[in-house]
Amino acid sequence: MINKIRIKVMRLITRFSLLRSITIGILKLFPRKKIETNSNLSLGLDEKKVLNTINNLGFSDTFKIDELIIQDIIAYSNTALFDGINGHGQYKVDYHSPVNPGDQLWYTNPRALECEQVKNIGLNEQVISIARKYLGVEPKIKDARMWWSFPQSNQKEYNHLYGFHYDIDDYKFLKLFVYITDVNMDGGPHSIIERTHKSKNLFEKKNRRLTDQLALKTYGEDRIRVMIGNKGTSFFEDTFSYHKGTSPSYPRLLLQFEYSIS
Repeated sequence: MINKIRIKVMRLITRFSLLRSITIGILKLFPRKKIETNSNLSLGLDEKKVLNTINNLGFSDTFKIDELIIQDIIAYSNTALFDGINGHGQYKVDYHSPVNPGDQLWYTNPRALECEQVKNIGLNEQVISIARKYLGVEPKIKDARMWWSFPQSNQKEYNHLYGFHYDIDDYKFLKLFVYITDVNMDGGPHSIIERTHKSKNLFEKKNRRLTDQLALKTYGEDRIRVMIGNKGTSFFEDTFSYHKGTSPSYPRLLLQFEYSIS
């Protein structure tokens, strides 16, 4: 009960820029345990450029994770159990011949840090440094998981599960997404609306979810970025931005890390 109240209060505060800034300032006063990072993986990122892009647009340009790292994660995915999104059932999915194991659109493995190469990405020195500088504090790893997404059996013009929305996971947070399958325009690409991550006006406070038509009318096509790329394609995003995961026409596997301030 207390936790539910805390989450409701956080979600209310985060919608209001001044209250959000004050709360973040207070949270920064508390001491934090430093994350133990590793340098087992060289990403070669220009941290200043990445941070400038996230700050300006709400997300970074894409970059690639080494193919050998991705192959190890694929091998792990073939042994991992994926949970049904309704909380019932655990399933294995063959990466090389994926078939929907139940009747759901998504299956998730929240235990992805069991995989050493997943850990090497999530605790990478540059990744943690970018999260630390963006959040302004030592980050907490709120979540690390893999998602299998499957095509809808009855495609609808609008499905709230895939429509534009923004997350309120914390007072401030940052995510890193890694495609584990090739993702083209038919493969369920992640879409983001530029410059919607810093504050919310009255319209945005009242409309946490948007249809594609309303998103286009409000922000214009030029501000909607679609992230495509072969497996290993990665990008940072503050998902307080409006974003959506497009319904795929073939199975898609995604790795997601979330770094938070509280």
